[in-house]
Amino acid sequence: MAEGKAYYKDYDVEIPETLSAYGYGDSPLTFVSLSDYNGMRKLQGMDSIDLLENNYRILYNKENVRGLAEQFHDKSINLTIEENVLSPVNEAEEFTMSNSDMGQIIFVVADTWMKNMNVDTMIWNVQCVSEDAAKEFDTLLDNYQEKSKRECAFAYYVGKQQAYESSVTTKAIIAFLAIYLGIVFMIACAAILAIQQLSEATDNVERYKLLKKLGVEHRELNRALFIQILSYYLLPLLLAVIHSVVGLTVASREVIKVFGDMNVASTILVTSIFIVFVYGSYFLLTYVGSKSVINKG
Repeated sequence: MAEGKAYYKDYDVEIPETLSAYGYGDSPLTFVSLSDYNGMRKLQGMDSIDLLENNYRILYNKENVRGLAEQFHDKSINLTIEENVLSPVNEAEEFTMSNSDMGQIIFVVADTWMKNMNVDTMIWNVQCVSEDAAKEFDTLLDNYQEKSKRECAFAYYVGKQQAYESSVTTKAIIAFLAIYLGIVFMIACAAILAIQQLSEATDNVERYKLLKKLGVEHRELNRALFIQILSYYLLPLLLAVIHSVVGLTVASREVIKVFGDMNVASTILVTSIFIVFVYGSYFLLTYVGSKSVINKG
């Protein structure tokens, strides 16, 4: 990949705040030759594509830069290379060439225009014949990197298994911290509610006695008690749900997408079921305890 002499801020595009914070506007446009792009497509089992010299294609690798990439096509923005004007021929296409931390936009151009550009990054993609071969290749690279040190031919490398294990580890750590903090807060909240409701039931014994003397049936008293305790428990839960929905929406758009697409739906579902079970158990125990206090009175 090579860097051009143009910067994103030089074009009529709106750069999202999440990208502006990282100085994306001052970043130079990144280009890749058509032949290299077709080579990457071949590795992924895709057909080669053709491209005229006065056209370019738009690629992006993460969702957080999709909106910016789409503007080049939607606004029909022309790129100038060596006084030659290139126009977009496709809508922004999601395509990953490297595991960059930040989202990356790449412009595919004819090989002719790459001759006078400064090479910024060279990526070597290797497909091993088996998992054992991949592990052996990783070992060879580790040994080479350790011996070569500063004279190493590459800055870094990452294997498919390493990338997978890293993402799983990150997801597990985040899930553990979130669940741990959530459980501690939930138990504290439920315990306070339980103590408050049991204390209130004890204070209201005389009132319930009066209602019994007035002819109110036990079923109606229990129903009123159930609704009262349910309302006390539902309000914090409702606020927690609203807070979680807003928080997850913002985190998904502003944070998670920066590091790549992560499927957290299964984790959220399992955690929600567990929280509802524990919180519901506290509610039922509180109701049973309060009903026992009222009925004994």
